Amino acid sequence: MPGSSIRAFVRFAWATLGVTVLVILWGAVVRATGSGAGCGSHWPLCNGVAVPLAPSASTTIEYVHRLTSGVAMLLSVGLIVRARRVYPRRHRARTWALIAFVFMMIEAAVGAGLVLLGLVEDNASAMRAGYIAVHLLNTMLLVGAMVSVIWWATRPGDLGTQRRDTRPVRALTAVLAGLVLVAASGAIVALGDTLFPHDSLVEGIRADFDATAHFLIRLRLWHPVLAAAVAGALISLVLWHPMFTGSDRAGARKLILTLVAAQVAVGLVTLLLLAPMPLQITHLLMSNLLWIAVVWAWWDGTSLRRDFQH
Repeated sequence: MPGSSIRAFVRFAWATLGVTVLVILWGAVVRATGSGAGCGSHWPLCNGVAVPLAPSASTTIEYVHRLTSGVAMLLSVGLIVRARRVYPRRHRARTWALIAFVFMMIEAAVGAGLVLLGLVEDNASAMRAGYIAVHLLNTMLLVGAMVSVIWWATRPGDLGTQRRDTRPVRALTAVLAGLVLVAASGAIVALGDTLFPHDSLVEGIRADFDATAHFLIRLRLWHPVLAAAVAGALISLVLWHPMFTGSDRAGARKLILTLVAAQVAVGLVTLLLLAPMPLQITHLLMSNLLWIAVVWAWWDGTSLRRDFQH
């Protein structure tokens, strides 16, 4: 298997992951600007046509999101095709490329459901909140699958077909689950901030504790609580768990701790400044970068050959 083919595949996989993250971020722009109905109730067409003429700002924002989603879909197909050409049968890079495509298809279906069911613009129903949480869960699984493609793509030949012992990473698995919960709650909080903005931080805090407030407002309180708990667990794990000890793991320790600190800082500033859209997007970007780093660390943990004490 030529090394140049592997390097080219890895570059293509990173590019696919990068485009996918950009699509996720633009999806947040669609939500924050209330542009989800920019193409009306039509899907996959936009206002009944393939290319809208003289579109409004909301139509342009939604249409760009659909176009870039289509590009990401095509890239995920290319990932499967190229994996089959570069890697042998039963290689995990091929398996994870297929899994990533499945999540990409689910992503498209959930996105279509938001439009066709009218769960856009000013809709503040529990169904929309649930859909948003599921949407976020699937995007994280999609990104995780693409990271897995890249990780396995760097393990050519027999190494790429070996099973991994996941016992050393049980603690990190729990943290991964916690990150999913934090991200899902964050998506619901972002929806609440968009639909029910406040003029001051004090007014927002009062609303959070108001029993008569909309459920999306009252749910906002739980996101920072969950985020603090999971951040503390992840920091403790990185500092004390044997999986992160040794000079060979120094890079992973530094990267994850830096991303956690940056994410917490951005989250606090976002809260204090009443969640302006640029900070919401930055917060989501940091969330994805942290997720990528932790998923990579999870796979690295499966390669270790030591008995860990939990």
